[in-house]
Amino acid sequence: MLLRDFSNWLSDLLEPSKYKDYCSNGLCVEASSEVTKVVTGVSFRESLIDKAIELGADCIIVHHPHGFWASDSKLPIGILGRKVQKLMENHISLFGFHLPLDGHPEIGNNALIASKLGMERISGFMSSGEKEVGCIASFPKPISREEVFMRIQKLFPLGVSHSLFYGSSEIQKIGICSGGGSSGIDEAFSLGVDLYLTGEIKEQTPIFVEEERQNVVACGHHRTEIFGVQALAKKIEVDLKIPSTFIDIDNAV
Repeated sequence: MLLRDFSNWLSDLLEPSKYKDYCSNGLCVEASSEVTKVVTGVSFRESLIDKAIELGADCIIVHHPHGFWASDSKLPIGILGRKVQKLMENHISLFGFHLPLDGHPEIGNNALIASKLGMERISGFMSSGEKEVGCIASFPKPISREEVFMRIQKLFPLGVSHSLFYGSSEIQKIGICSGGGSSGIDEAFSLGVDLYLTGEIKEQTPIFVEEERQNVVACGHHRTEIFGVQALAKKIEVDLKIPSTFIDIDNAV
């Protein structure tokens, strides 16, 4: 498939122009005119490039386009220069999609976490531009906090970073925002959620949760954001018939 057609397909699916984001969304490095094999991963890192080379891929899609954040110089020098050179030498193009892969109602991290916990997505929250990043989801009926925590532990077998339980002992409605989503806690609880699930929290979060008598679980920034790029690889393979592989290179954060 021509790179420009693949890029248009991704833009139609993820609608990056409708998000107010902190990075470039879409094509970051153009190194080949075609896409014949795709690798997806959470973050742009040299070890992911090496895996793509090993698999003979000519396209990488990541959720965290490190080196292409708004605050980065984006100059191809130092570590970024080394990685871009490796991409160019091996004819591997790079795409990055950040908030669009959190908020998408089908293959977004937050909608997929809800689905995997046995919940139905009922709305979004945390507006960013024209779109919402977070997900409000509900169980068909309330279940015990212990049962919810067991489901969360099963979904994140490498461990839960923090579990703060000061609120309701029965859970039906959950606010979900993957990664560094602690900024959405106030809004989520104002919408009546019984628990907030995110990737990582801030220093003041345990104090707020205790004083407000709420429930918060943090499951790791990286580990809450594997789902979108994993689902995107599957969708590319099914819809476009382009071989696609998700590579999970773990990050302790």
